[in-house]
Amino acid sequence: MSSRFGSGLLRATLLLSLLSASVFAACGGETASTDTALASIDAGGLSSRIEVLSSDAFEGRLPGSAGEQKTIDYLESQFRAIGLEPGNGDSFVQSVPLVSMTVDPGTTLKVSGQSGAAAYAYGDDFMVWTKRVIDRVDLVDSELVFVGYGIVAPEYGRDDYQGLDVTGKTVVMLVNDPGYTTGDPQVFNGRAMTYYGRWTYKYEEAARQGAAGALVIHETGPAGYPWDVVRGSWSGAQFDLVAEDANLSRVAVEGWLTEGSGRPRLGIAADGGRVTRLRARSAWPDGLHRARERDRAHHIP
Repeated sequence: MSSRFGSGLLRATLLLSLLSASVFAACGGETASTDTALASIDAGGLSSRIEVLSSDAFEGRLPGSAGEQKTIDYLESQFRAIGLEPGNGDSFVQSVPLVSMTVDPGTTLKVSGQSGAAAYAYGDDFMVWTKRVIDRVDLVDSELVFVGYGIVAPEYGRDDYQGLDVTGKTVVMLVNDPGYTTGDPQVFNGRAMTYYGRWTYKYEEAARQGAAGALVIHETGPAGYPWDVVRGSWSGAQFDLVAEDANLSRVAVEGWLTEGSGRPRLGIAADGGRVTRLRARSAWPDGLHRARERDRAHHIP
Protein backbone atom coordinates (compact mmCIF):
# COMPACT_ATOMS: atom_id res chain seq x y z
CA MET A 1 0.00 0.00 0.00
CA SER A 2 1.40 3.38 -0.91
CA SER A 3 0.28 6.84 0.07
CA ARG A 4 1.06 10.34 -1.10
CA PHE A 5 1.02 13.18 1.37
CA GLY A 6 1.75 16.84 1.72
CA SER A 7 1.26 19.46 4.38
CA GLY A 8 -1.53 21.99 4.37
CA LEU A 9 -3.07 24.53 6.71
CA LEU A 10 -6.60 24.59 8.04
CA ARG A 11 -7.30 28.17 8.99
CA ALA A 12 -11.02 28.22 9.62
CA THR A 13 -10.98 26.91 13.20
CA LEU A 14 -10.60 30.23 14.98
CA LEU A 15 -13.08 31.89 12.66
CA LEU A 16 -15.73 29.38 13.57
CA SER A 17 -14.98 29.73 17.28
CA LEU A 18 -15.38 33.47 17.09
CA LEU A 19 -18.63 33.11 15.21
CA SER A 20 -20.17 31.00 17.96
CA ALA A 21 -19.02 33.36 20.70
CA SER A 22 -19.57 36.67 18.96
CA VAL A 23 -23.34 36.98 19.04
CA PHE A 24 -23.22 38.28 22.60
CA ALA A 25 -20.29 40.60 21.85
CA ALA A 26 -22.20 42.07 18.94
CA CYS A 27 -25.03 43.05 21.26
CA GLY A 28 -22.62 45.20 23.30
CA GLY A 29 -22.88 46.58 26.82
CA GLU A 30 -22.96 44.93 30.20
CA THR A 31 -26.76 45.27 30.32
CA ALA A 32 -27.34 43.12 27.25
CA SER A 33 -29.37 40.13 28.36
CA THR A 34 -29.26 36.59 27.09
CA ASP A 35 -32.75 37.03 25.67
CA THR A 36 -31.64 40.08 23.72
CA ALA A 37 -28.63 38.22 22.39
CA LEU A 38 -30.71 35.25 21.32
CA ALA A 39 -33.26 37.54 19.71
CA SER A 40 -30.50 38.96 17.54
CA ILE A 41 -30.12 35.61 15.81
CA ASP A 42 -32.25 35.80 12.70
CA ALA A 43 -33.30 32.55 11.00
CA GLY A 44 -33.33 34.24 7.62
CA GLY A 45 -29.83 35.57 8.08
CA LEU A 46 -28.50 32.18 9.13
CA SER A 47 -30.24 30.48 6.21
CA SER A 48 -28.86 32.92 3.66
CA ARG A 49 -25.29 32.53 4.92
CA ILE A 50 -25.57 28.75 4.95
CA GLU A 51 -26.87 28.89 1.39
CA VAL A 52 -23.86 30.96 0.34
CA LEU A 53 -21.31 28.69 2.03
CA SER A 54 -22.91 25.52 0.64
CA SER A 55 -22.97 26.82 -2.92
CA ASP A 56 -20.80 25.39 -5.69
CA ALA A 57 -18.86 28.67 -5.76
CA PHE A 58 -16.98 27.52 -2.65
CA GLU A 59 -15.87 24.27 -4.31
CA GLY A 60 -16.55 22.12 -1.26
CA ARG A 61 -14.39 24.22 1.12
CA LEU A 62 -11.69 21.52 1.25
CA PRO A 63 -8.74 22.47 3.48
CA GLY A 64 -5.79 23.71 1.47
CA SER A 65 -7.94 24.39 -1.60
CA ALA A 66 -9.04 27.59 -3.30
CA GLY A 67 -12.48 26.94 -1.82
CA GLU A 68 -11.05 27.13 1.67
CA GLN A 69 -9.58 30.58 1.00
CA LYS A 70 -12.91 31.75 -0.41
CA THR A 71 -14.61 30.51 2.76
CA ILE A 72 -12.15 32.34 5.00
CA ASP A 73 -12.52 35.55 3.02
CA TYR A 74 -16.31 35.34 3.20
CA LEU A 75 -16.37 34.71 6.96
CA GLU A 76 -13.93 37.54 7.59
CA SER A 77 -16.10 39.91 5.59
CA GLN A 78 -19.17 38.89 7.59
CA PHE A 79 -17.34 39.36 10.89
CA ARG A 80 -16.23 42.82 9.89
CA ALA A 81 -19.73 43.69 8.68
CA ILE A 82 -21.18 43.13 12.16
CA GLY A 83 -18.39 45.09 13.82
CA LEU A 84 -16.23 42.32 15.24
CA GLU A 85 -12.52 42.83 15.77
CA PRO A 86 -9.78 40.23 15.14
CA GLY A 87 -9.23 37.82 18.03
CA ASN A 88 -5.72 36.69 17.13
CA GLY A 89 -3.66 39.85 17.12
CA ASP A 90 -4.64 41.66 13.95
CA SER A 91 -5.99 38.49 12.34
CA PHE A 92 -9.25 36.59 12.46
CA VAL A 93 -7.50 33.31 11.65
CA GLN A 94 -5.09 30.92 13.30
CA SER A 95 -3.05 28.49 11.23
CA VAL A 96 -3.37 24.82 12.19
CA PRO A 97 -0.82 22.45 10.60
CA LEU A 98 -2.43 19.50 8.88
CA VAL A 99 -1.11 16.63 6.83
CA SER A 100 -2.93 15.50 3.71
CA MET A 101 -2.54 11.88 2.59
CA THR A 102 -3.98 10.14 -0.45
CA VAL A 103 -3.96 6.39 -0.96
CA ASP A 104 -2.76 5.18 -4.34
CA PRO A 105 -5.90 3.70 -5.97
CA GLY A 106 -3.65 1.00 -7.37
CA THR A 107 -3.21 -0.41 -3.87
CA THR A 108 -3.65 -4.18 -3.79
CA LEU A 109 -4.66 -6.78 -1.23
CA LYS A 110 -3.51 -10.33 -1.85
CA VAL A 111 -4.12 -13.26 0.48
CA SER A 112 -2.64 -16.73 0.15
CA GLY A 113 -2.96 -19.86 2.23
CA GLN A 114 -3.58 -23.56 2.16
CA SER A 115 -6.70 -23.14 0.03
CA GLY A 116 -4.92 -21.03 -2.58
CA ALA A 117 -4.48 -17.35 -3.30
CA ALA A 118 -6.90 -14.50 -4.00
CA ALA A 119 -6.62 -10.83 -4.95
CA TYR A 120 -9.08 -8.14 -3.95
CA ALA A 121 -10.05 -4.89 -5.62
CA TYR A 122 -9.50 -1.54 -3.93
CA GLY A 123 -12.85 0.21 -3.58
CA ASP A 124 -15.03 -2.78 -4.40
CA ASP A 125 -13.66 -5.31 -1.89
CA PHE A 126 -11.65 -3.24 0.56
CA MET A 127 -10.59 0.25 1.61
CA VAL A 128 -7.30 0.83 3.37
CA TRP A 129 -5.15 3.77 4.42
CA THR A 130 -2.33 4.66 6.76
CA LYS A 131 -2.18 7.37 9.39
CA ARG A 132 1.59 7.13 9.41
CA VAL A 133 3.19 10.12 7.73
CA ILE A 134 5.54 8.19 5.46
CA ASP A 135 5.75 7.77 1.71
CA ARG A 136 4.88 4.09 1.48
CA VAL A 137 3.48 1.31 3.63
CA ASP A 138 3.73 -2.40 2.82
CA LEU A 139 2.51 -5.43 4.76
CA VAL A 140 4.21 -8.56 3.44
CA ASP A 141 3.56 -12.04 4.81
CA SER A 142 1.51 -10.59 7.65
CA GLU A 143 -0.53 -13.34 9.30
CA LEU A 144 -4.26 -12.56 9.54
CA VAL A 145 -5.89 -13.21 12.91
CA PHE A 146 -9.61 -13.04 13.62
CA VAL A 147 -10.21 -11.29 16.96
CA GLY A 148 -13.99 -11.23 17.23
CA TYR A 149 -15.03 -7.65 17.91
CA GLY A 150 -11.48 -6.60 18.76
CA ILE A 151 -12.57 -5.35 22.18
CA VAL A 152 -10.82 -5.21 25.54
CA ALA A 153 -13.40 -4.01 28.06
CA PRO A 154 -12.78 -5.14 31.65
CA GLU A 155 -15.99 -3.49 32.88
CA TYR A 156 -17.93 -5.82 30.57
CA GLY A 157 -15.74 -8.85 31.29
CA ARG A 158 -14.53 -8.81 27.68
CA ASP A 159 -11.08 -9.44 26.21
CA ASP A 160 -11.10 -10.57 22.60
CA TYR A 161 -7.30 -10.62 22.55
CA GLN A 162 -7.05 -13.01 25.48
CA GLY A 163 -4.39 -15.65 24.82
CA LEU A 164 -3.36 -14.09 21.50
CA ASP A 165 -0.09 -12.53 20.46
CA VAL A 166 -0.86 -10.34 17.46
CA THR A 167 2.44 -8.50 17.39
CA GLY A 168 3.30 -7.74 13.78
CA LYS A 169 0.13 -9.46 12.54
CA THR A 170 -3.02 -8.11 10.86
CA VAL A 171 -6.16 -8.40 12.95
CA VAL A 172 -9.58 -8.84 11.32
CA MET A 173 -12.64 -7.96 13.38
CA LEU A 174 -16.37 -7.39 13.32
CA VAL A 175 -17.97 -3.95 13.36
CA ASN A 176 -20.09 -2.76 16.32
CA ASP A 177 -20.12 -4.63 19.65
CA PRO A 178 -21.75 -7.77 21.11
CA GLY A 179 -24.78 -5.82 22.32
CA TYR A 180 -25.97 -5.34 18.76
CA THR A 181 -25.89 -9.05 18.00
CA THR A 182 -27.58 -10.19 21.20
CA GLY A 183 -30.08 -7.34 21.41
CA ASP A 184 -29.75 -7.80 25.17
CA PRO A 185 -29.64 -4.43 27.01
CA GLN A 186 -27.54 -6.11 29.68
CA VAL A 187 -24.79 -6.87 27.13
CA PHE A 188 -22.77 -3.70 26.59
CA ASN A 189 -25.56 -1.23 25.74
CA GLY A 190 -27.85 -3.53 23.79
CA ARG A 191 -28.56 -2.41 20.25
CA ALA A 192 -27.10 1.05 20.94
CA MET A 193 -23.44 1.11 19.92
CA THR A 194 -20.86 1.89 22.60
CA TYR A 195 -17.48 3.41 21.83
CA TYR A 196 -16.10 -0.13 21.78
CA GLY A 197 -18.15 -0.74 18.65
CA ARG A 198 -16.71 2.16 16.70
CA TRP A 199 -13.97 1.61 14.14
CA THR A 200 -11.89 4.35 15.77
CA TYR A 201 -11.63 2.33 18.98
CA LYS A 202 -10.89 -0.89 17.15
CA TYR A 203 -7.89 0.63 15.35
CA GLU A 204 -6.66 2.17 18.60
CA GLU A 205 -6.88 -1.13 20.45
CA ALA A 206 -5.15 -2.99 17.63
CA ALA A 207 -2.24 -0.54 17.93
CA ARG A 208 -2.08 -1.08 21.71
CA GLN A 209 -1.91 -4.82 21.06
CA GLY A 210 1.07 -4.37 18.72
CA ALA A 211 -0.70 -5.32 15.49
CA ALA A 212 0.75 -4.24 12.15
CA GLY A 213 -2.62 -3.96 10.45
CA ALA A 214 -6.30 -3.76 11.43
CA LEU A 215 -9.25 -4.56 9.15
CA VAL A 216 -12.93 -4.23 10.09
CA ILE A 217 -15.52 -6.38 8.30
CA HIS A 218 -18.33 -4.15 7.08
CA GLU A 219 -21.97 -5.10 7.48
CA THR A 220 -24.65 -2.53 6.73
CA GLY A 221 -26.86 -3.33 9.73
CA PRO A 222 -24.25 -3.28 12.50
CA ALA A 223 -22.33 -0.41 10.90
CA GLY A 224 -25.42 1.72 10.32
CA TYR A 225 -24.46 2.67 6.75
CA PRO A 226 -23.83 0.91 3.42
CA TRP A 227 -20.48 0.14 1.83
CA ASP A 228 -20.75 3.18 -0.45
CA VAL A 229 -20.34 5.40 2.62
CA VAL A 230 -17.09 3.65 3.54
CA ARG A 231 -15.80 3.86 -0.02
CA GLY A 232 -16.74 7.51 -0.40
CA SER A 233 -15.45 8.60 3.00
CA TRP A 234 -12.01 7.06 2.58
CA SER A 235 -11.43 7.94 -1.07
CA GLY A 236 -9.30 10.91 -2.03
CA ALA A 237 -7.28 13.16 0.26
CA GLN A 238 -7.53 12.48 4.00
CA PHE A 239 -6.56 15.15 6.52
CA ASP A 240 -5.13 14.76 9.98
CA LEU A 241 -3.38 16.88 12.57
CA VAL A 242 0.41 16.79 12.52
CA ALA A 243 1.56 14.46 15.33
CA GLU A 244 4.96 14.61 17.01
CA ASP A 245 5.62 10.94 16.27
CA ALA A 246 4.28 11.19 12.69
CA ASN A 247 1.59 8.72 13.84
CA LEU A 248 4.09 5.88 13.93
CA SER A 249 2.30 4.64 17.06
CA ARG A 250 -0.69 3.72 14.87
CA VAL A 251 -0.91 0.39 13.06
CA ALA A 252 0.71 0.56 9.64
CA VAL A 253 -2.52 -0.21 7.76
CA GLU A 254 -6.10 0.50 8.83
CA GLY A 255 -9.10 -0.38 6.75
CA TRP A 256 -12.37 -2.08 5.96
CA LEU A 257 -13.34 -5.27 4.15
CA THR A 258 -16.70 -5.77 2.49
CA GLU A 259 -18.79 -8.52 4.00
CA GLY A 260 -18.24 -10.52 0.83
CA SER A 261 -14.45 -10.31 1.03
CA GLY A 262 -14.60 -11.14 4.73
CA ARG A 263 -16.30 -14.49 4.17
CA PRO A 264 -14.61 -17.84 3.53
CA ARG A 265 -12.67 -16.44 0.56
CA LEU A 266 -10.39 -15.00 3.23
CA GLY A 267 -10.59 -18.22 5.21
CA ILE A 268 -12.16 -16.58 8.27
CA ALA A 269 -14.22 -19.67 9.01
CA ALA A 270 -12.55 -22.97 8.30
CA ASP A 271 -15.93 -24.69 8.14
CA GLY A 272 -17.30 -22.26 5.54
CA GLY A 273 -19.57 -20.34 7.96
CA ARG A 274 -20.70 -16.83 7.07
CA VAL A 275 -19.92 -13.55 8.83
CA THR A 276 -23.31 -13.63 10.53
CA ARG A 277 -22.42 -16.95 12.09
CA LEU A 278 -19.11 -15.59 13.30
CA ARG A 279 -20.91 -12.62 14.75
CA ALA A 280 -23.25 -14.88 16.71
CA ARG A 281 -20.33 -16.89 18.06
CA SER A 282 -18.33 -13.81 18.92
CA ALA A 283 -21.13 -12.16 20.88
CA TRP A 284 -20.20 -14.19 23.93
CA PRO A 285 -16.58 -14.48 25.13
CA ASP A 286 -16.90 -18.22 25.77
CA GLY A 287 -18.34 -18.73 22.30
CA LEU A 288 -15.46 -16.86 20.68
CA HIS A 289 -12.85 -18.86 22.56
CA ARG A 290 -14.60 -22.18 21.87
CA ALA A 291 -14.78 -21.31 18.18
CA ARG A 292 -11.05 -20.70 18.16
CA GLU A 293 -10.35 -24.03 19.76
CA ARG A 294 -12.83 -25.96 17.63
CA ASP A 295 -12.17 -24.79 14.11
CA ARG A 296 -9.34 -22.26 14.43
CA ALA A 297 -11.68 -19.58 13.10
CA HIS A 298 -9.30 -16.93 14.40
CA HIS A 299 -6.52 -18.01 12.05
CA ILE A 300 -6.54 -16.89 8.45
CA PRO A 301 -3.74 -18.79 6.66
